[in-house]
Amino acid sequence: MKKEIFAALLLALLLSLSVVNTHVIDSLCNQLSQGVASAGQAAQRGDWEGSVQALRETMSWWEERETYARIVLRHTDIETLTDDFYELAEHIYTRDAGAVKSAVELVTEHLRGIAQMEAINLGSIF
Repeated sequence: MKKEIFAALLLALLLSLSVVNTHVIDSLCNQLSQGVASAGQAAQRGDWEGSVQALRETMSWWEERETYARIVLRHTDIETLTDDFYELAEHIYTRDAGAVKSAVELVTEHLRGIAQMEAINLGSIF
């Protein structure tokens, strides 16, 4: 009987940790999307210094959380996202508003995909 109770408690713990992880990843993706959107909006207004500052803050925030992300996300997703950030930075530094808009959309879509992959749904349970 003790084995069954231990197994049930372990299963409940794993489920709880999965829910917390899903929330953390969703929050991470939303925060990064907002930062990237701020950088893009500043660029569209012609505020290139503000765009650089918003992107620096967002990338710094990402780098602080990258260790956690490397534990729970696929490394290819992390590397691609980091490459997307640097591509966006390149367009901001060259002051190419059209390319900035496209790069913001690319980063945002990638973040949306990561959040969807990490979401708990019936397909990920069964």
